[in-house]
Amino acid sequence: MDVLSDLLRLLRLRANVFFHASVCGAWSVDSSGEHKATFHLIARGACWLHLPGRDPQPLRSGDLLVFPRDAVHVISSSPVQVNLSPHSGLVSTGGEGPATSLVCGYFEFETPLVNPILAALPDVVHIRSEDSARIGWLDQLIRYIAAESESGEAGADVVVDRLADVLFIQVVRSYMREHAGAAGVLSALSDRKIARALQRLHDAPGSAWTVDKLADTAAMSRAAFAKRFQELMGMAPMTYVTHWRMQCAFEQLRVSEQSVAAIAEQCGYQSEAAFRKAFKQHMGYGPGAVRRRGGG
Repeated sequence: MDVLSDLLRLLRLRANVFFHASVCGAWSVDSSGEHKATFHLIARGACWLHLPGRDPQPLRSGDLLVFPRDAVHVISSSPVQVNLSPHSGLVSTGGEGPATSLVCGYFEFETPLVNPILAALPDVVHIRSEDSARIGWLDQLIRYIAAESESGEAGADVVVDRLADVLFIQVVRSYMREHAGAAGVLSALSDRKIARALQRLHDAPGSAWTVDKLADTAAMSRAAFAKRFQELMGMAPMTYVTHWRMQCAFEQLRVSEQSVAAIAEQCGYQSEAAFRKAFKQHMGYGPGAVRRRGGG
């Protein structure tokens, strides 16, 4: 399994569409304030995006907006400045005018673990209908979601939700292609040598990893590897080793009936006591707390 798949599996992505309809006349939509990653697909028509401190931006059919960290925003029928108070929902005063079809939803992650994927994305990801990032599956998927949301077919809501799961992955892939030089785990995965080291670590978190061994897998000198890893990931290599081991341990504690000692060994710890101490320092609570609350 590749590194991005590993992360998505442990973070437990699940998308949910909360609004898909056509609106006309004067209207606005504000979904911010829910502390969730939000997306808006302009399935048909045109509208405007309002962000604090920026001029209104035009949106057109096929545009996709993602707000990874719930940035304050409003989408409306007019370029006239609107109130940017969070979470006013859909406000429509009706009237005549061209219809605009919207598909709006949340990208939710069931795990309480730190989310390096969302952290690596900007506050707003705007993929325009004419962008070069709109290639292959992403463009087809956006069209499919728009068509399914307007179909009225039985089970359409569930179909759109599951397609939105795939949409998030395609957005991440597009961002990786377009922003290979930015910091964060997504840029690290675009760096061939660092990605190779990350893959080996993810495949065998319990190995006796050192910076020297990770550098060897990347075919780099120790100093060059440590510097490049820090630049891309924003943390030292061994800090990430611990981070990944704790994520793996958390998932095993949540879903398996293995003993804490067995999980500790799989994650590279020679003693259960050392593992328990490291886990509590990293997570803020002990392994037993994960088991008692089922990982939630």
